[in-house]
Amino acid sequence: MKKIKVLLVDDHAVVRMGLKYALSLFKDIELAGELSDGERAAELMKSSGADVALLDIRMPGKDGLAALGEMLAADPSAKVVMLTTSSMEEDVYAALNAGAKGYVLKDRNPENIVKAVRTVAEGGTFIPDDIKAIYKARSEEPELTPTEREAVGLLVQGLSNKAIAEKVGISEDGVKVRLKHAYEKLGVNDRAGAISVAIRRGIARPAGVV
Repeated sequence: MKKIKVLLVDDHAVVRMGLKYALSLFKDIELAGELSDGERAAELMKSSGADVALLDIRMPGKDGLAALGEMLAADPSAKVVMLTTSSMEEDVYAALNAGAKGYVLKDRNPENIVKAVRTVAEGGTFIPDDIKAIYKARSEEPELTPTEREAVGLLVQGLSNKAIAEKVGISEDGVKVRLKHAYEKLGVNDRAGAISVAIRRGIARPAGVV
């Protein structure tokens, strides 16, 4: 029986320990390696001969989305399952658009995780219905431009319009225009509404939050 070799990338040692134990219960799966952040994920994916990577999104340093991009740039056929606590719209949308083959929440039972690994290893995709619904809803939302996203991100960090203008090197009127367009796309009318929606959807995070 050919075993499926799995690479674990998660910053929490306890989570990795639990996953290793859970995966060890299945005879067709073996651990190829583990990392506590995404820094060497692409390199280890190749050198370990892993068939599938289980990759967390929220990690200090290089996060899972950045690591996913590097893994797929190094090998477009790389099979990556996002295993995360995050069901935020932006995380789901970014990961699946980038090329993740699976998306599983950590609160699901181990059998579900193993099913994802097996499905993706065999060339399929594993996207649960609730994740598909989140992706579909996000796909129907208007896209913020990079400059609008930047302005909203700085808003969430607590910066005033004047401070944002100084930070990005444009006039306060220019900031107001960017935020006005962003508000329209987010379906809000003011700063407080934009901050609330941006945090809820995962477009931006407050300072100090990983």
